[in-house]
Amino acid sequence: MRSSPRSPIPAVLLLLSCAAPAAAEPLPRRRPSTGPEQEMLDEAKRLVDQGRIADARDIHLTLWRLTRSASDAFRVGMLSFRLRDFQRAAEFLAIYFDMVGTPEAPKIWVPPGFKESYELARANFAEARRHVGAIEVRVSEPGAAVLVDGRQVGVSPLPRPVYVAPGQHRVGAQLAGRQVEVPAAVDAGGERTVWLVLRRADAEEPARPQASKAAAPPGAAPPRAARDPALRWWTVGGLAATSVALGVVGGVSVAEANDAAGDRDAAFVRARWEAFRCRPGLPACDAYAEADGRARTFTALSVGAFIGAGLAAGGAVAAGFLLAPEATVRVGAVGGAPGAALSFGW
Repeated sequence: MRSSPRSPIPAVLLLLSCAAPAAAEPLPRRRPSTGPEQEMLDEAKRLVDQGRIADARDIHLTLWRLTRSASDAFRVGMLSFRLRDFQRAAEFLAIYFDMVGTPEAPKIWVPPGFKESYELARANFAEARRHVGAIEVRVSEPGAAVLVDGRQVGVSPLPRPVYVAPGQHRVGAQLAGRQVEVPAAVDAGGERTVWLVLRRADAEEPARPQASKAAAPPGAAPPRAARDPALRWWTVGGLAATSVALGVVGGVSVAEANDAAGDRDAAFVRARWEAFRCRPGLPACDAYAEADGRARTFTALSVGAFIGAGLAAGGAVAAGFLLAPEATVRVGAVGGAPGAALSFGW
């Protein structure tokens, strides 16, 4: 039996009907620069050629705020590295790496020669990291403003660490009137994670239990009776006035004792001229004895007055505390930061 020749048409139709593998979607590219943006790019290039690196970086910073493109982040980071502004260099090169990916797995369209520029950026980033520290900030609630040394660096959760100069820093967060701030120290090339907990308004201070008017349980100590404020102030005031008065008496007595001691010394000198040995009846000897007696009397009086003043002052302080109502102590948080606060009141 003779077989008819096979037509290639069914095979072709079969191949066409099979779904071909979907082509990879093109990577996103930076939108074309507008006229003013291109003028700024040309001006930045001219400034770099003239060696005015700081001015060129300022232009690329402005472009970064307008475009948020990887190329502008790359230029800001690389120019900052040339200026030895390692903190900004690390910050913008880290942004650049997040945006472009890697040469093996790029996230956006990259031009020819991307691998060489990427490796150079990696080397500069590693050198910049040797000079700065990294603080990774974790906040308990999203959407909080994160601040480092009073400057807002982003909103929680932060996508990457914050690069700072080595040393002590203040790391905080703010959200809906609540705030917290803690100190954080980091070394050059080091890393540190800071956890910030924003306490809720209703959890900042526990509710105080209401005082119950029910009778005290058996065996409980009777409530302390309120003391008369007039008694307290009269007692404290009287003791304080006594202390002041005794202090004045002591001061006067010291002055009198010094004067008497001077008279005694003068009388002693005169007595030496009248006789080698003092005898009762000699004017100089009598003056010496009288002055010596006064000096001893006022010295003893001054010592007693000062001791009495000290005791009266101590009594005034003790009376103030003993006759005061019960002191209260409150332990809680200081502002938004964890800690303890002690307060005493009459």
